[in-house]
Amino acid sequence: MKRSVLFLWILVSLPILNFAQNCNCESNFLWVKKTFEENDAGFQYIISKKGQDAYALHNALYLEKVKKLPNNQECARLLNQWVRFFRNGHIGVNYVGKTTEVNNQATKQTEQPIEKVQNPLNATKPFFEKINESTAYIRVPDFEITEKDAIDSVILANRKIILSTENFIIDVRNNPGGSDASYSSLIPLLYTQPIRTVGALFYSTDLNNQRMLELSQNPDFDEESKQTFKKYYEKLAAHKGEYIDLFDKKVNITKQDTAYPYPKNIGILINENNGSTTEQFLLSAMQSKKVKLYGRTTKGMLDISNVNIVTSPCGDIELYYGLSKSFRIPEFPVDDIGLQPDVFIDKTIDANEWINFVSDHLNGKF
Repeated sequence: MKRSVLFLWILVSLPILNFAQNCNCESNFLWVKKTFEENDAGFQYIISKKGQDAYALHNALYLEKVKKLPNNQECARLLNQWVRFFRNGHIGVNYVGKTTEVNNQATKQTEQPIEKVQNPLNATKPFFEKINESTAYIRVPDFEITEKDAIDSVILANRKIILSTENFIIDVRNNPGGSDASYSSLIPLLYTQPIRTVGALFYSTDLNNQRMLELSQNPDFDEESKQTFKKYYEKLAAHKGEYIDLFDKKVNITKQDTAYPYPKNIGILINENNGSTTEQFLLSAMQSKKVKLYGRTTKGMLDISNVNIVTSPCGDIELYYGLSKSFRIPEFPVDDIGLQPDVFIDKTIDANEWINFVSDHLNGKF
């Protein structure tokens, strides 16, 4: 999922030294193409859908374009467009070479967030509000693992109110994802019956398995975790070129002792900027009898996940690609499709009015 994994930064050297002998846009393109084809967990899946002929034509068009470009940001942007043939999420090419002083200054100017507390969409931290006598509201702008403590703290501080209020609105608009652990404290509030979570297969290659090996040697983990990663590495290494079920379980079933009577109705606000872990949260939440999704279709980036990041031999290009493939596909794809709301909120309703719209809907005012 978008940021739910520990990214491994790898400098690929000996196996592909021939690419590094001439650091131009064409050599970077050939490296990206080869690395992606050999390691991305979703490569063959998309080729089987779109066909080799379409892929060959796509490559021919881009090869002509890259021959005309210098090895700079413009080249990286073009390579980032090339990988979109496969999907839009958990994938990409980023330029990490030298930039001009003007560009650096422009970046610094745009990296200063301005938070307006009166607009929930501008919030950078989770917060809670009792918006009327029968409706509680929580804003969760991010599921990054660094936000877990903040999310848990807000829920814990207001748990009694939530569990004694008829309606509950969970606003995850613009939440790009993060870690599954970050939404764990929300699940008991919406739980009505066992929740099924479909697992994933990991694609075994030397480059992909190196990630697991280095995790097993990372001093930041305790010994038990390192041994677990080592076991995963050994299992992957024994089956190179195959898709492996690391956990020996295609579906995980979450059961809880208690299904709380309140809240009775839960509305989750979603939009086109929701992806990855946020979509995984929605797949779990949708299984509750209390939950309805309100808003717009989500981004659709969940089928191919667990991102790995590798650096080109030239050192100026990073390739993002997926290590795992969901057991849901091809029967239930999410990538580039998204999850649809139960109640669509059209453009005649301003984004600032969505909360009131959902509150009125939950309270039967329509």
